[in-house]
Amino acid sequence: MKLLIDIGNTSAKLAVADFSIGTISVADTGMTHFERLSEPWANAFARLTSTFPIDSIRISTVAGEDEALKEALEVLAIPVIWLTAQTPCPIKPIANIPPTFGADRWAADIGALAQDPDHTLLIIDAGTCLTYDVISRDGSILGGAISPGVQLRLNAMHEHTALLPLIEAEKRAVLLGHDTRSAMLSSAVNGTRFEIEGYIRHLFRDYPDLHVFITGGNTFEFAHDITCPITHDPYLVFRGLDAL
Repeated sequence: MKLLIDIGNTSAKLAVADFSIGTISVADTGMTHFERLSEPWANAFARLTSTFPIDSIRISTVAGEDEALKEALEVLAIPVIWLTAQTPCPIKPIANIPPTFGADRWAADIGALAQDPDHTLLIIDAGTCLTYDVISRDGSILGGAISPGVQLRLNAMHEHTALLPLIEAEKRAVLLGHDTRSAMLSSAVNGTRFEIEGYIRHLFRDYPDLHVFITGGNTFEFAHDITCPITHDPYLVFRGLDAL
């Protein structure tokens, strides 16, 4: 089995999985275990390797070097794959990969390609930041975009004004706020959704075979006029790591 590690800007997530054998336990994903890191790496590895027959480790990280992680991996002596922009796509050849491509974005892209290699793909990661990647049907990265996620937008309004409060993001918000808090939530939550809808509409117009994959901590419901296929997959990064 594979230990998959996704280290993001705000947390590290671990999964034990083998999607290829169809072991379905965690939300029909093919994962037998999922958790957020809440203890030292060495402790987590000792616990997981004593519970599951882990024979390989795959890691995606957007954080800096972690000496504790490296030391814990050395003790395990299990083969490790560190995903980078230079890691070839195992699904099909992909051209125009930016040399500075984030490992999390590349993992999510591979996870989408593993599910649908035959259409134009828009991969959206709605996490701390919103990232957009577009991959053509013939296997070329056409480009992408990065913008602040919902919580970052709320944080920025608080940090760069004198009176706006710091509030936590919510999944839904009224269209028009009636006080400061609800107005801030409206712009952060609905503004993010409108941004995503705008990208989908423009790309669907240019690429009628468009298939949208959305992952990350934020989920959105879209307008009824958006009719292209949309797959919500919170474990897209893990699917990409598993495919390596």
